[in-house]
Amino acid sequence: MLELRINGFGGQGSVTLAHLLAQAALENGNQGQALPFFGVERRGAPVRAAVRMSATSIHAHSQCELPDYVVVMSEKLTKEAVNEGINEFGAVIINAPHAVAVEKHPTWQVDADAIAREAGLFSADGPFINIPLFGAVCRVLNIPQNIMEQTILNKWPGSGERNLGAAGKAYNTVTQIRG
Repeated sequence: MLELRINGFGGQGSVTLAHLLAQAALENGNQGQALPFFGVERRGAPVRAAVRMSATSIHAHSQCELPDYVVVMSEKLTKEAVNEGINEFGAVIINAPHAVAVEKHPTWQVDADAIAREAGLFSADGPFINIPLFGAVCRVLNIPQNIMEQTILNKWPGSGERNLGAAGKAYNTVTQIRG
C-alpha cells in the first residue's frame, strides 16, 4: 500500500487533490482512498489531507502517520511537513519556483504556481495549484498520463481543457532534485 500526505494552506485545494489522486488510482485499476483531515482549518491556515493507493483492498481508515510521499503545496511548509513524519525511504514533492532539496529524502520539484497562472487557473485567493500538482504527483507515482487526463475529464466533463493543459505541463516538467 502506498500512502501520501498533502500539506498545504486552506484554500489551496488539498482535499480536492487528495480526491483526484484516489480517483486516479481507481481509474488505473487499483484501490484509492482520500482522507481529508478536518480540524480547525480556515482559509490560509496550514491543512492536510492524505491518500492511500493499493492493488488490493484497503482496510486502514486512520490518518497516515509515516507516508511514503509528502506533497508540499507551499515551499513555506516544507520543514513542518517533513517534521510531521515521513517514511525513512519516503520522497517529497514540492511546489516551488526553484530546486528545494530535502535532506535524507528524494525530492521532486514543480512550479505549480507558474503553471496555474500560465493556464489561467485562478480563484479569488490566487492560482489553483492543485491541478498542476495532480499532474506532477501522477508522474512521480508512474500513473500514466492518459489515466491522469481521464480523471480530470471525469471530474469536469466538457470543461477540463485548461486543467488538462496545466496538469499535462506539470506531468512533463516535474524534476527530481539531486541533493
